[in-house]
This record gives sequence, C-alpha cells and structure tokens, in this order.
Amino acid sequence: MRRNRYGVNVSRQAPWIERLLKNVRHRLNLVSMCFAQRKRPPIVIAYPDLPSRRSALHKICMELKWELTNAPRINPKICIRFEDQTEKNTPLPRWITDGTALLWNAHCSDIRKSTLERSHLAAFGYGMAVDPTSFEGPMVIKSEFNARHDGKVIHGPIADSDIQQHCVYQLDIKNSDETGQHFDYRLVFIRGSIPLAYKKYKAAESRFTNQCASAQIISVNTALDHQEIQSIGTMMHSLHVDYAELDALRDAQTGKLFVIDVNPTPWGPPAELPYEEKRVAIQTMAKAFENAINGSSPSNKT
Repeated sequence: MRRNRYGVNVSRQAPWIERLLKNVRHRLNLVSMCFAQRKRPPIVIAYPDLPSRRSALHKICMELKWELTNAPRINPKICIRFEDQTEKNTPLPRWITDGTALLWNAHCSDIRKSTLERSHLAAFGYGMAVDPTSFEGPMVIKSEFNARHDGKVIHGPIADSDIQQHCVYQLDIKNSDETGQHFDYRLVFIRGSIPLAYKKYKAAESRFTNQCASAQIISVNTALDHQEIQSIGTMMHSLHVDYAELDALRDAQTGKLFVIDVNPTPWGPPAELPYEEKRVAIQTMAKAFENAINGSSPSNKT
C-alpha cells in the first residue's frame, strides 16, 4: 500500500487520468470538509477497494462529512474490509490489524451461496437448498458467486451428469404479493441492527436480475417479525458480517423469509427510489452508522 496522506490509492491498472481525477476530487472534498468543520474530519478506511461514488458507504460518509479513503491514515475512526469479491483473499495489512481503530467485516471472507445456505439453515432452522437429482418440480439454478444475477427455473429431478459445477440448486421461492407482483426486500445491516428496509418490485421476467420496476422504503417491523430479525442477526454473526446489505424473499405460500444474498460492498439506495426517499435512506443509514461506531443502541437491534 502506497503512502498517500491526503488522497486515495487507485489501482495502477486504471488509466492515469482516472487516477488523477479521483485524487483531485478526493482532495477537494477533504478541503471542503476541513473548512466546514474547522478541523480534519473523522476518517473511515475501506480496504482494499476504494468504494465507488455509487456505493452506500460513500454516500454515508458524504452525509456525515467524514473522509473515506483506502490509504493509510493516522488514527482512523474505523476500518472496514471492503473487497468486491465473493471470496475475499486479500490479507489485511498490519497498519490496519495492529491499530486501535474499530475493524468491521475483518473475517467476512466467504459469501458464496453454499456458505450462506449453511448459515441460513443454522439460524432459521430451514434453508433453500434442494438435491437436484431427487427434487421433483420447479427449482432454481444459480451461480455460487455474488452479483451474477443468473438465476433460472428448471424442473427436477435431473441426472447426475447434468449437475453444473460452481452452481447451487434452490427452492423456487414464490415471492409475489396479493396483486401478483414479485418483490424483494433489501435490508441494511449495520453492526447488529437493521435500521432500514426497501421493498423492490420486479417484473416476472426480471425477477432474478437487479432490475426493478419501482422501490420504496418500508418499515423494518412491517417487513420482518421479531424472530426473523433475531435470526438475521445470528446468521450475520456466523458470517462475521458487521456491515452489509441483504436481499431477502418471502414465500407467498409458506410465509417463510429467505435471505438469498449478502453484499458487504453494496451500492445504494436503489436507483428506482424517489429522490426524497433516497435522502431519507441516506440520512437513516448515516445516523445508524455513526451510532454503531459510537456504541449507542439503535432500534431493531438483532
């Protein structure tokens, strides 16, 4: 990691103009924060990846007027493992692990679908996985890896020779409401609490993609019951997650909740959310983030 007291470290594989512009933009934002607060702002270190401006973490820090960087700093307020990979193999450097700052997601190193399945089964008492060679009826096949959005429905059982490597086979969860619209829940998880939930509506043909027809903020206690909140906390603890956003589906036939994806490097809020609700979402996340770091006890604690 290169020393960079006032900027950010951008991959040398990026074009030089991109590296330059990101550092200029970062320094201008930092100067603005220093003038506004009459001192250097609190520092959040995300490592190894520099969060995109579209990431929720970037927007949280901008709302709080805290510096967000992936470069070494003296006395950061918090460090977060921020690696946009399903299996996170980059070692954390000693200047992070030997420091006195809070360290979140340090051991969150595996978010494969099969890993989520084991944690889900232990936390909720039920899971999504099926044996494709014996299960009869519609089932979903999707990649083990994060952010592929490649799910499709097939009919079982299938032959052993047809099983695909690096894929999981799951129940076909009927995530539709009384009007027949498909919807997902997007849940913001911050250090043991769920301060924010979105309801994202999707067309039937795009239910396995990240394309939404519309989105809205929904009360966490409307989306989830107390036991589900507790079970999510248990699941996140087993995955060593301090900060992430979760995708969850509720099956219309059984009423059961299924957490199908955990993303510790999320973008957000959803693009389809109305502007005013985006502002509310960012403010809510920022307040929960600051409270969690300062050790207060937010609502909807798991």
